[in-house]
Amino acid sequence: MEWLTTWTAWHWLILGFVLLIAEILIPGIFLLWWGLAAVVVAGLMAFVTALTLPLLGIIYAVLATIFSIIWWKYQHGRDQADEKHSVLNQRNHAMLASRGVVQEMGDNGIGRGRFGDTTWRIQGAGLNIGDTVEVLAVQGITLIVKKI
Repeated sequence: MEWLTTWTAWHWLILGFVLLIAEILIPGIFLLWWGLAAVVVAGLMAFVTALTLPLLGIIYAVLATIFSIIWWKYQHGRDQADEKHSVLNQRNHAMLASRGVVQEMGDNGIGRGRFGDTTWRIQGAGLNIGDTVEVLAVQGITLIVKKI
């Protein structure tokens, strides 16, 4: 167990690369930051040889935590932005700017329009059967359309 108390820069570098390779084999972006922290500690130890193993362990833990938190904040911000613009599993929102044909129309401006192979509830002013319409907005299950 003497090797445990006599770590060199090479030990940290090997640990870093083992973690980076593990990240490739087990993707999840988490081991990447631990591996990067170990590589940074190896570089630090190569230039400052007077650092003790407990201090290097603390530096490693702090760096791994900082790298992980920075990545999480960056990725969390991107995920939030993507969710706002995503139309995944929201077919009605994917209908924005789509064009269709009015099939049925009531007196109150509400009717049905065909968009591709599906009919949707539509709402718009001055529409007649056979008019071509474009989707402006979505309110629940109703497409707000205008005549084009």
